[in-house]
Amino acid sequence: MESRNRPMPMDLIVSDNGAPASASSAFPSGRVMEIFSTNASLRGGEGNILAEMPVSKPSQAFTDAEILRLARPGIQALKPYVPGRSIEDVRAQYNPKRIVKLGSNENPLGANPNVLKAVAKAMPRVSLYPDGSNREVRKALAAAYKVNPEQVMVGNGSDEVLLMLALAFVKPGERVIVSENTFSEYEFSGRVLDGKIVKVPLRNFRYDLTGFEKTLKLKPKMMFLCNPNNPTGNHFTHKELESLLRKAPRQCLVVVDEAYADYSTAKDFPHCLELMKRYPNLIVSRTFSKLYGLAGLRLGYGIGDAAIIRETLRVKTPFNLNLLVQTAALTALKDKAFVRRSLSVNQKGKKQLEAGFKKLGLFFLPTEANFICFRVPRPAVELCEDLMKRGMIMRPLKSFGLPDWCRVTIGTAEQNRFFLQELKSVL
Repeated sequence: MESRNRPMPMDLIVSDNGAPASASSAFPSGRVMEIFSTNASLRGGEGNILAEMPVSKPSQAFTDAEILRLARPGIQALKPYVPGRSIEDVRAQYNPKRIVKLGSNENPLGANPNVLKAVAKAMPRVSLYPDGSNREVRKALAAAYKVNPEQVMVGNGSDEVLLMLALAFVKPGERVIVSENTFSEYEFSGRVLDGKIVKVPLRNFRYDLTGFEKTLKLKPKMMFLCNPNNPTGNHFTHKELESLLRKAPRQCLVVVDEAYADYSTAKDFPHCLELMKRYPNLIVSRTFSKLYGLAGLRLGYGIGDAAIIRETLRVKTPFNLNLLVQTAALTALKDKAFVRRSLSVNQKGKKQLEAGFKKLGLFFLPTEANFICFRVPRPAVELCEDLMKRGMIMRPLKSFGLPDWCRVTIGTAEQNRFFLQELKSVL
């Protein structure tokens, strides 16, 4: 499935006398080869090519101009990912007595105790390479979603799944459609392959799938959609997605990132696995970072047409899931009780925070995720900085293009109380 033994184009073959040789005579199999001969002109003597090459002194650092000439031009447009602030960072900067982190949409219950035990038990085996095909994890996910293992791929976080899809299918100059005010890795995945990014604005703070339909006239290669959307928390419906898929040609791959779908209780939330049976250009990505509490181990997965997955796996790096991650995934999938408890805490916490926002007179968006997006009366970056001084971490949304908005993870009852108390103090 993951074989890379495809015939590849010939670049250059040089014979022993320095003259070009034919590919067919030297290598009948037609494999890629670029051979530098032992010809004297290459290894030394008069006309030595290597001797004529300029050599930098070890003490000379690259200048900015040199680096710009060396690097691919396209990467200059890439924006570094801006993560939420860490507990260690806030402690080092402000050293508050207590720190509550509700800024990165992690599971407030922490790591699953059963997963911790399984990982500890697997530790003696870390001297061995893990299963490079991630066979057991893919089989377990396939069983959970009632699909074939050939329809499942896994990655070092869903970020890698998204990037692998772009690596496999997006060619330089092809259009990639993304939304404004959404997870930045969609744009990154397109730009890093020199794709042309087309952005569709939100409509009433929701994904505008009608707007996505209008971009089909541009003949895009790939579309990235987030459902529920990060950071707004709202969703698009089954009917809206099906309308887009009905109009999209098979040559346009529609990637739906459902990192937060497990938290949704909306009756009209899309049933992507059903749609996939009729629209093989639909691919879904999900993650273990949120509901399963495994953000620090990095594990995401994608489900799609077997042929799409097979081609995508050609660009997978060897051993992209380490042994401990594979162990954690298999254990987490079996522990239904932890999942039920996590969902229950989220539902209760959502009601608690919504009531708190209403009491504070703050406008917020209804959410189908494990976070709430709300507007603040002053610049969000400043407000969040003041909160961090008091030990409360949440996320300002300036990097998402929403400078007057914040996003807070739904925590436990105690975490939510602390958040509302400290928020009131800095408004």
